[in-house]
Amino acid sequence: MVDQRCSIPHGKGLGGSTLINYMMYQRGNRADYDRWAAMGNPGWSYDDVFPYFLKSERASLRGLENSTYHGYDGMLHVEFPPFRTNLARTFVKGAREVGHKKIDQNGKSQLGVSYVQTTTLNGMRQSAYRAFVEPVLANRPNLHVKAYSRVTKVLINHNTKQAYGVTYSKHFRNYDVHARKEVILTAGSINSPHLLMLSGVGPEEHLRNIKVPAVANLPVGQSIADGVLYNGLTFVLNETGQALLSDSRFQFRSLADYFQGQGPLTVPGGVEAVDFLQTSRTQETGVPDIALIFSTGSLVSDGGLGIRSGKRIKTSIYNKVYRPLETLHNDQWTATVMLLHPKSRGYMKLRNANPFNNPKIYTNQLLEEDDVETLLEGIKEAVRISKSPSMQRYDARVLGTPLPNCQQFALTDDEYWRCAIRTLSSTAYQQLGTCRMGPQEDPTAVVSPELLVHGIQGLRVADTSVVPTTISGQTAAVAYMIGEKAADLVKQSWSSM
Repeated sequence: MVDQRCSIPHGKGLGGSTLINYMMYQRGNRADYDRWAAMGNPGWSYDDVFPYFLKSERASLRGLENSTYHGYDGMLHVEFPPFRTNLARTFVKGAREVGHKKIDQNGKSQLGVSYVQTTTLNGMRQSAYRAFVEPVLANRPNLHVKAYSRVTKVLINHNTKQAYGVTYSKHFRNYDVHARKEVILTAGSINSPHLLMLSGVGPEEHLRNIKVPAVANLPVGQSIADGVLYNGLTFVLNETGQALLSDSRFQFRSLADYFQGQGPLTVPGGVEAVDFLQTSRTQETGVPDIALIFSTGSLVSDGGLGIRSGKRIKTSIYNKVYRPLETLHNDQWTATVMLLHPKSRGYMKLRNANPFNNPKIYTNQLLEEDDVETLLEGIKEAVRISKSPSMQRYDARVLGTPLPNCQQFALTDDEYWRCAIRTLSSTAYQQLGTCRMGPQEDPTAVVSPELLVHGIQGLRVADTSVVPTTISGQTAAVAYMIGEKAADLVKQSWSSM
């Protein structure tokens, strides 16, 4: 990566990062949430949170119409993308041929292969704003949305430790808004800890160093868990017309088809299927530690513009390994190997006390050697699927050009892939744990099981920053669940008063 740094984008707009994510709807595994409860968070076991997943969901999934694992009356539309390539069907069939079950990835069992379920309606993105806010905005006199506004600080009385409002900036002017009952932060895994530290809630020594008066000494930003993606596993076929961009149905009319809820553009970023695996590195029954994310195409599918720059892949690597694919007529597909439960942990700090300066984020990806070995097993399993009878109809083979800094190893050598993992891995955009949930006596906890910030009155955090463990999947569905659960916690807090 350029400067050995990854981009960590997060949404700036109404709907947050659901404006820019891949729209995957994955809840994770039962064991993920049971682990939360076992860590001292009553009310957060799988049985406790499952109803909140159902509450927000409005599923329209062909073949799963009567499933008790899905909700049908919520505000968030969930569907299979309306378009599917033959190559995606071949991948799913190939995975089954090597022993992987076909599953509902949000059903009873999570180990196996599935077509992706997405937060879309007729192939069009359903952001948090579009799904939950827009439909009720005109009819809710107690709901006010301040557009073009950025919160810069939570107002906290240093003597009483009471949060009483926020400061926000709009068009270069600052305004204060006061709360009658409580302040709820839902700024996400990066911005919520950023705001807390700007407001004096965080590691006392760090706040002192940047001249922010400390109100509460808490480990804000100190337990970042971030999934890892290996981006470099590309396969080349012996024909064309099977992948998304080479499909005969991908033509100029595709844009018109999209606005009618049809065609290739309804496939989210080319991702069509996911295969959840359990490697030998974990002994936890039924819990995957790798997700193989299948997409038709490769890093060159957009001409080397968006994907390459978004991943910050060095030009020298792209030109040597991937640019030749731009003139190759053969189809390609990619297995992005996602490490679901990294052992490595990172942290974040404020750059200074200026709220408009981005924080410093150190994810420490691949610090633990076990994370590399788990990704290596995922790569091997993807290669095994490529050798299945169905895939071999297309003579699927791993792209044979070695990475420049790994070419001292043979492509069949584990050492090559260990080198490749450390060269072409990036964030999975799943930062968690920056405002970790746990009981007061937990030295790593920032908020209580009621999502209240320890030591501060009237301040709650309700987003994925509170998640105390890694999740067996993407995190958007988890964010929606936390929002639904938080709504009940708030009502319970004030109904008794």
